[in-house]
Amino acid sequence: MAVNGMGQTNLVPNPSFEDYSLCPDSWAQIDRINNWEAYKGSPDYFNSCEPTNSFSTPQNLMGNQSPASGDSYAALIFYSRDGINADEIMGVQLSQSLSIGTKYYISFRIVLKYNNPFGVCCANNKIGAKFSTQSYTTSNPPVIDNNAHVWTDSVISDTLNWNLIFGSFTADSTYNYLMIGNFFTNPNIIINDIIPANDFGYYYVDDVCVSTDSSYTANYIYTGVEEEYLKDKFNIYPNPVNGYFYINQSSTEPYDLIIHNTLGQKLYEEKNINSNSKLINSTQYTKGLLIINIKSKNTSITYKLLNP
Repeated sequence: MAVNGMGQTNLVPNPSFEDYSLCPDSWAQIDRINNWEAYKGSPDYFNSCEPTNSFSTPQNLMGNQSPASGDSYAALIFYSRDGINADEIMGVQLSQSLSIGTKYYISFRIVLKYNNPFGVCCANNKIGAKFSTQSYTTSNPPVIDNNAHVWTDSVISDTLNWNLIFGSFTADSTYNYLMIGNFFTNPNIIINDIIPANDFGYYYVDDVCVSTDSSYTANYIYTGVEEEYLKDKFNIYPNPVNGYFYINQSSTEPYDLIIHNTLGQKLYEEKNINSNSKLINSTQYTKGLLIINIKSKNTSITYKLLNP
């Protein structure tokens, strides 16, 4: 049995930005991610389908970073020295409206990326999420009013590992839109200046979750495919693992295998596997969740195993 939430539901459609209309080939193309839109500024989109490594994953113009899950991530400016004029916000319509009086948990993962030629200066705090009863556009952005439903007071300076932003609130309205950004003005933001001559705090974003289950939300990593479909295609066992696990498939269709930990660090990779059964030794991996990503010609599956 997969340890992916015991039937809990993420209200955020396309939470890891895996569904898209076109591969990215330039900056400011979040509109190519299905469901998500630019609410302020020009958020960016990176996907492994981009062939030049300019806007690909893990390698792109900003550096090298594997997604927290899947093949894609978004990216935002969460701080700009000139105040609220250059920072960015992205938004999505939830799959259902929030219920007044119900407690909801919100999480997403970020990692700082700075690159001198592109003007990135610093790490910052106040990165957060805010709900709304309406959508916005770049010509009609949300008001920056020093208020959000969830934010971090810590300055996130980690440039290697995915960091979890997590919090909760009780809905006081039937909110049906979620925004990710920084909703505070500069006097309320703390920064860690890395390159003082530059202007922006820039982060990758992945795995956005809204749910009524705290544990599910705090540990959320996008799985991508319903388990019923997975069982028809692959059988991965045992779970929890016991020093090893098997990946069995009903055919010999070649597939690629990547294993990550919950920080997005790649633990194992093998391409063009064409056997019915693959044995993986998991004793070399640290305890916790293992994220198993399988790609074949017509299939992309992400699965979770517990490595106790």
